[in-house]
Amino acid sequence: MKIRSLLLSLVFLPGFLLAQETPSETPLEETPKFNNEIKLNMLELLIMPALGVNFEHFLNSSSSFGVYGFVNFGWDEGYRYEKIEVAPYYRIYFQRQNKLDNKGLFTEVFAGLNLGETEYFEYTDEFNYQMGNLYLEEYFGIALGVAVGYKFINFNNYSFEVFAGAGRFLNNQRIEAYPRVGLSIGKRF
Repeated sequence: MKIRSLLLSLVFLPGFLLAQETPSETPLEETPKFNNEIKLNMLELLIMPALGVNFEHFLNSSSSFGVYGFVNFGWDEGYRYEKIEVAPYYRIYFQRQNKLDNKGLFTEVFAGLNLGETEYFEYTDEFNYQMGNLYLEEYFGIALGVAVGYKFINFNNYSFEVFAGAGRFLNNQRIEAYPRVGLSIGKRF
């Protein structure tokens, strides 16, 4: 009897071990339904006569890369000295796992190529500060920077994002840094 029950248990034991329920494998990240997004920076359009356009391509549901283009139509107005900027970037989104879809809190690193013109005043007498000349200087800048922001998406795949950051020039020139702020409205496609 003992040998019979031992043989039966050896026959059915592997079946019991293999019949245990394995957890279903859920993907760690959802793939986005849309792969691209184009945005217009409304803040630069309102504050100064400038146009800031942003193209973003989604790598997965929590990261993307893109390029930001900026053209300043009135360089002496507003808060930026750049006439033209082209800035490629890489962006990471921070959301709970069940809410992933390239939205919410994000941070980005960017590299900027800038063409601009700046004014500076040079005194002829360092102690008197009354005599001097105003100079204009054109520059080409290479910058690295970071930005932090938040992106909202509605059901029709329109986006609104708020971001702020700064870039620091790597080459030697009179301007050392520049801001990167915006209120952008866009559409996913």
